[in-house]
Amino acid sequence: MSDHTGLTTVLKETYSFLSDEDIEALMSVSAVKQASNKTVLIKGGEISRKIFFVAEGLIRGYFTNEKGVEKNIFLRPERTISGSPNSLFNNIPAKYTFETVGDCVLLEYEQAEFERLMSINPRFIKMYIEGLHEIIKILIFRVESLIDKMPEERYEQLISTHPQFFQKAYNKHIANYLGITSVSLSRIIKRKLDNRN
Repeated sequence: MSDHTGLTTVLKETYSFLSDEDIEALMSVSAVKQASNKTVLIKGGEISRKIFFVAEGLIRGYFTNEKGVEKNIFLRPERTISGSPNSLFNNIPAKYTFETVGDCVLLEYEQAEFERLMSINPRFIKMYIEGLHEIIKILIFRVESLIDKMPEERYEQLISTHPQFFQKAYNKHIANYLGITSVSLSRIIKRKLDNRN
């Protein structure tokens, strides 16, 4: 996706209720960002009021624990929004670092500019609410999965409900997201392949 036309098409397909004029208004306050793998979009410890619409690729949000191990909290696939919740809602430093996984095309805009659009156009309120609903649904899905499912069940549930993760994310990121080791994920995948043969 190398031009604004492709990004506009993705926006129209994702938010069919937005008019051409709405998309033009959104694009006018946004920057199109083409980022390579491991580009840091939001650095943990810094205040960021940026919102990203992922047109192509995948974003992960993670923190590094006391043992120096990265822990994935968010995996944000194509056609979703992302940003630092505590910075956006409370204007405090980001708890997590957000970076690209693979090459990405993103629409980047400031929360204040989007709030201004929402104040004059209710369709942007709908866009915002849909984005929040999607984030809440996947976080509840993940919490319930970690509490109630065995590792293999978590893998099966994730691949059936969110196959896009497996198209873009590396196995190490998926394993971390599932709360298991990369070795455990490899064993699960191998068992699944063996059972099919």
